[in-house]
Amino acid sequence: MERKGIALVLALATVLVVSGLGSLLFLRTLGEIRHSGQDQAIVQALMLARGAANAGGTFLATKAREMVDSLVRQTASTTHCWAYGGGDCTGLPDPIGLASALASLAQSLQSQVDGAICNQNLSPRDLSARVSLRVHFTPRACGQDLPPSVRLPPGRFVEGSPRLGTGSGASQTYALPFVMVAEASFGPYRRNLVLQGEYRFTVGRSSFARYALFTHIHTLPNRTEVWFTDRTLFDGPVHTNAHFRFFRRPWFGGEVTSAGCTSPGDTGCTGQTNPGAHFYGAGFVGVNAMRPNPGQPSVSNRYGTHAPQFTAGVDWQATFIPLPQNSQDQERAARQGGLYYDDDVQGVLLYRKCFDGNQEVHCPVTLPPGSTLVKYQYIEVTLCQNPRCTQTRTEVYRYGRDGWLYQQQRGGFVPVVRDGAQVRFNGVIFATGRIHSLQGPQRTNATDPATAPPALAEFAQITVAARETIRITGDLKYENPPCQGVPTRNPDGSVTPARCENLSAENVLGVYSQEGNVLISQNAPRDLQLHGSLMSSRGVVQVENYDSIPEKGSVFLLGGIIQRFYGAFGTFDSNTGQNDTGYGRAFTYDRRFLQGLAPPFFPTTGQDRVQSVSVFSYGQREQVY
Repeated sequence: MERKGIALVLALATVLVVSGLGSLLFLRTLGEIRHSGQDQAIVQALMLARGAANAGGTFLATKAREMVDSLVRQTASTTHCWAYGGGDCTGLPDPIGLASALASLAQSLQSQVDGAICNQNLSPRDLSARVSLRVHFTPRACGQDLPPSVRLPPGRFVEGSPRLGTGSGASQTYALPFVMVAEASFGPYRRNLVLQGEYRFTVGRSSFARYALFTHIHTLPNRTEVWFTDRTLFDGPVHTNAHFRFFRRPWFGGEVTSAGCTSPGDTGCTGQTNPGAHFYGAGFVGVNAMRPNPGQPSVSNRYGTHAPQFTAGVDWQATFIPLPQNSQDQERAARQGGLYYDDDVQGVLLYRKCFDGNQEVHCPVTLPPGSTLVKYQYIEVTLCQNPRCTQTRTEVYRYGRDGWLYQQQRGGFVPVVRDGAQVRFNGVIFATGRIHSLQGPQRTNATDPATAPPALAEFAQITVAARETIRITGDLKYENPPCQGVPTRNPDGSVTPARCENLSAENVLGVYSQEGNVLISQNAPRDLQLHGSLMSSRGVVQVENYDSIPEKGSVFLLGGIIQRFYGAFGTFDSNTGQNDTGYGRAFTYDRRFLQGLAPPFFPTTGQDRVQSVSVFSYGQREQVY
C-alpha cells in the first residue's frame, strides 16, 4: 500500500508538472500570436505612413506646382531684375527683402495646400485605418504646429542671373523649406514619419508656347465674330485679351482666361475692362450676372443651353498679355548661333537621316546604347538668285545630338565657323522677309499622312522665324511625338482627351512670324500633320483661301496657336456639321509646354511662370506612439 501511495503521488506530481508545462506553452503561444498580430499591425501602420509620404511627394511635384505657378504669376516682380527680393542687379537679391517675399509666398502657399490635403483620410477604403498628411511651409499646417525640435529655416535664393529688361528670359531658382508629416493609425498602433527638405522652383519668363490657343482679339481680322461650339475641343490653356463667345457646350481641358478688354491695344487695354463673355442669343453676360456661378455659367434660350465645360477652371479677369512688338530676340539668336537670311527665303526643308559609317540606313526612333549609327538633323534652305526666282541655290546644313553645325560643300560636310569658332546650332532659323515654303519630307503615299517621314529628329529643337509671312506647304512631324490621338467627343457628351504618355520627348518646333501671317498653303496635302507651336504677332494662323478651296479633311495639330486675330481654317455646313471648304481642326495640346518646354528663343509673355520644380529631402525620421 505504501508503494502504491508513493506511485500515486508521483503520478499526480507528473500530471501537475505536465499540466503546468502545457499551460506555460499555451500562454506562450497566445503571447506569440498576440505579438504576431501586434507586429503585423505595427508594420501595416508604418507602411501606410510611408505610402502617405510617397503621396505627399507626388502632390508636391504636381498639384503644389500648379499652386506655386499661380502664386508666382501674382507675386513675382515683372519689372525688377530679381523675381523676388529686389536689391542690387549686379549682385544677389537683397536678403532681407528676399526673406520677407518668400515668407509671404510660403504663407499663401500654405493656405492653398491646407485646403487640398487637410482632413483627408488617405487610407484604402477596405482598411479600417486613419492616414493623414500635412505639409508645413509655415510653422503651422492643418491647424497643427511643427513636430517637437523641428524648425523651418527661411526661404532662399539658389541660383540664377538678374534679368536685364522685361524681355530677358533669364531664369532664377528659389527654395522654400518644408516639413512633411505623414501619420497612420491602425487600431491602437500609430506611426509618424517626418521628412524635412526643400521645395525648389525655377522662375522664368513664360513662353507663348504654353498656350493651346491665344488670341489678342477674338474675332476674324475683318471683325467677324468667332464662336466656340460643340465642335470646340481644346485640351490646353486658352487665353484672349478680349472676350469669348459660346454656343452650346464647347469643351476646355485646360485653364481658360480672358482679360475682358473691350479695346485691346498693342501694350495694354486702351478701353474699358469688362469681365464676362458672350452667349449665343443672350448677348454679353457680365461675370457678376453669370448663373449658377462664374465658374459654371449656363444660359438657356430658344437656341439651346449654352454651358461651356471648363474642366480646369476659368478666370474672367486675367492679366492682359501683350504680343511681342518685334523679333529682335530671334534675329539676334540667328546671327549668333543659328541661320540668318537678310531677305526672302524660297524654301526651308527639314528632315533627318541615319548613317552607319558612310552608308545611309533606316533610322530607329531612338538610337540604342552602343549603337554605331549616327543620326543627323538636316536643314535645306533654298534662296532666289534673281528677282523672279528663276534661278535658285540651296544650302544644306546638318547637326547631331551634340549640336555642332556643318554645311555641305564639295567633298562633304565641313564645320560652320564664325569669329574663329565652330558654331553650335542654337535652333533658330530667321529671315528678314518671307519664307515661301516650310515643310518636312514628302509622303511616300500622297493620300496617306502616316507615310510622311519626320521633319525633326528625336533630339532636334528648332524655331523657324521671319518678319513677314511664313507659308507651310507640307507635313511637319516629330520623330518622337509626345502625344497620340485627338480629344474626342463621346456619344454621352463627355470628352476623351488625347493620350500624352511620352512627355520626356525632346523634339520641338516653333514657327513665328512677327509682321505677317503663318499660312497653311492651299496646296498642302489632305489631312495635314503639323507638330509645333505656330505664332503670328500681327496677323493670323490661317489656311490660305480657306473659303474657296475644296474640302481637304483636317489639320492635325500637335501643339498650339498664338495669334493677333482668330484665323479661319475652313467653312462648314451648319446643318450637317461637315466641312464645305478648307480644313477642319483636330488639335491636340502638347502637354510638355505646361512643364516649361518651349521651342528655342520662342517669344515670351513678360510674365513669370514656374518652369520646373524639384523636391530635395534632407532626412526622415520615424516616431512611435
